[in-house]
Amino acid sequence: MDHKIVKLGEKRIAGLKVVTTNEAEHGPNAKIGALWQRYYAEGFPSSTPNQAEQGVVYGVYSDYESDEKGSYSLLIGVEVEKEAELPVDLSITTVPQATYAVFTTRVGPVTEVVIEAWEKIWEWSKQPGNKRTFIADFERYDGVRCADPNYAQVEVYIAISEE
Repeated sequence: MDHKIVKLGEKRIAGLKVVTTNEAEHGPNAKIGALWQRYYAEGFPSSTPNQAEQGVVYGVYSDYESDEKGSYSLLIGVEVEKEAELPVDLSITTVPQATYAVFTTRVGPVTEVVIEAWEKIWEWSKQPGNKRTFIADFERYDGVRCADPNYAQVEVYIAISEE
């Protein structure tokens, strides 16, 4: 999977958050699917105030215990511009300024293409010279390329070391 390298400034994402592991997500204790369902069912994409970019939803991975084998937080939400009164269920995660490798999925069913992308990213990260920092990674779902979940194209941003 091809990728490009970009430098991004800090982002503040407001949304729903869980703590999980990749191992848990492959069994009966999986939390991510239910979190996505709740986020949309309760209308958070449209009701979160002070959105920086309408129609763009993020899945932010942060608070890594170690690497892809440890626990991490996943926050599903939207970028917000400033401090604002937020619904009580929402948390804020700050995506730090960093250098990111950006992977763009093929067009297809959203759950399928995102899983494929992460499998390829895990392989990519094992190659010499590809160093993940595990400070924060995120998936970006825009309202155009992800309008139809059966024909979605997602960008996955992986924080990397420039060394």
